[in-house]
Amino acid sequence: MYVNRRAFIKGALGIGVAGAAIAAGLIKNRSPKEISQLMENALEQETDILVIGGGIAGVFAALRASRNGAKVVLVDKGSVGRSGQTPFANGFAVFDESNGDDRATWHKNMATNTEGIHRPEYLDLLMDYSKEIYEEMKSWGATKVGFGKVLREKIHSEGIQIIERTMLTTLLEKDGKVAGAVGFKLDSEKAIVIKAKSVILCTGAGAFKPNGFQVRSLTSDGDVMAYRIGGKISGKEFVDTHFTGSDNPGYCWGNWKNQWKTGIMKVGGPEANGMGLDLNIYHSAHAANIPVTMGPPGKSDGEGTPSEKENSGEKSTGMGGGKPPGMGDGDPIGGSTAGMGVHKSEGLFPTDAKCGTNIEGLFAAGDCLSSMLVGGKYVGVIGFALSGSATQGALAGEVGAEYIKTADMVKIDDSIIKAVKEEMFAPRQLEKGYDPSWVTQMLKFNTIPYYVLYIKKEDRLKAALKNIEFFRDHFADKMMASDAHELRLVHETRNMLLNAEMKLKASLFRTESRGNHYREDYPKTNDNDWLAWVVIEKGKDGSMKLSKVPVNG
Repeated sequence: MYVNRRAFIKGALGIGVAGAAIAAGLIKNRSPKEISQLMENALEQETDILVIGGGIAGVFAALRASRNGAKVVLVDKGSVGRSGQTPFANGFAVFDESNGDDRATWHKNMATNTEGIHRPEYLDLLMDYSKEIYEEMKSWGATKVGFGKVLREKIHSEGIQIIERTMLTTLLEKDGKVAGAVGFKLDSEKAIVIKAKSVILCTGAGAFKPNGFQVRSLTSDGDVMAYRIGGKISGKEFVDTHFTGSDNPGYCWGNWKNQWKTGIMKVGGPEANGMGLDLNIYHSAHAANIPVTMGPPGKSDGEGTPSEKENSGEKSTGMGGGKPPGMGDGDPIGGSTAGMGVHKSEGLFPTDAKCGTNIEGLFAAGDCLSSMLVGGKYVGVIGFALSGSATQGALAGEVGAEYIKTADMVKIDDSIIKAVKEEMFAPRQLEKGYDPSWVTQMLKFNTIPYYVLYIKKEDRLKAALKNIEFFRDHFADKMMASDAHELRLVHETRNMLLNAEMKLKASLFRTESRGNHYREDYPKTNDNDWLAWVVIEKGKDGSMKLSKVPVNG
């Protein structure tokens, strides 16, 4: 909806700026009421394991579960192998004792990098599985640019069912046990109901649809679906600080042009105080040292281009070379991933070292599992993102396949499934409501500025939270959709609103600075009180509850 300046000002004078903003976002649904037909044409099926998300974690979860005897269905909102951040990875960390890697050294260096807030058991998992998985990928030809196609073909070749361009919105659950999921297809708009003995969430991270980085489809879908059925969530206070280039800060593909040259490479592992992404650029700018000038971390060759050794795909023993990941032309500008968490920091809170959660039968892997593989600051660990997701996905698939051997299919009453579908399609019934794109813009205005989630302070966090809670209460259930595309945006925006609430509340709750969580009013790290995870869950009254779980507790 286009609103001209004169009309907006006139409206603002009559009803106030906030009221005018609401009026500006109000649109009418021009579509017919199709809800009955959409629900009646639902596609229904049963499987042993439902894997949600088709990035590297989902691919290995599906493969390992299938190879261990489980019937698997893999559902992706986009296209398998090309989803989330997987297609943009250019490093795969491999632990290889034959090349001199030492397990004790890796543990020591990771503890140094992460300031003590990490889970060493998930580092052990990476070290146990990474070489095997890398060699398998190499045998497929999946260690070069464009490997997403290879991953998808591998899934097909092993007879695993793929359902693509389908958004799942709701997990089915009964008595604390997962039972499948409900969603809709983006092309036909038909509802889809998949009943399963186990669900593995591989839905990736979440952000607020920022420009300059390829994460606009990542909207915390898995975190939100799990939270709504009682799942515990953690790591929301830690924020990713990927850079973009000042010449074209919103040009996502241009900023990633150097990544496409490197393919997948093995690296020597975590180095203490190695190259990494941190908050220094924000600290400098916030202190009015503008313009901020920063050279790329690590070594560089000539004009800062990646070294020939790195581009060749050979084993690199250092963190070396060139610009930071995702860095385009010009000076570094932080925040291109605004709203996204540090790799492996945020997501479902694991109850064990095997990707388990507090919901029976529900497992998670990759960037939607708060495995804290690298703690709250992604430093010195090139390739850990892809390797961590692949190894966790593989383990989750194996554990899930073992779980379903003794698990029964949970029976969900048809009336419950009908109610879920009615709620899912409710935005299609509205004759007037708010445009989800407009609500998303309002959300971004309140969360993306660096002084909200990067340089944090109580008064600013509370101000942003107050607005997010207003959006939640006044907009979330009043967004309308005139087609499947808008329906997807409605559910994504609702998920982002809940994610924003989690991030702001977790940031307020942790009254210290640690890793990529920086409080201007609490600038020091406080191990006595905060060597702990911040865990979020839905209370019995529906409110969001936060608690502190000691790391060594």
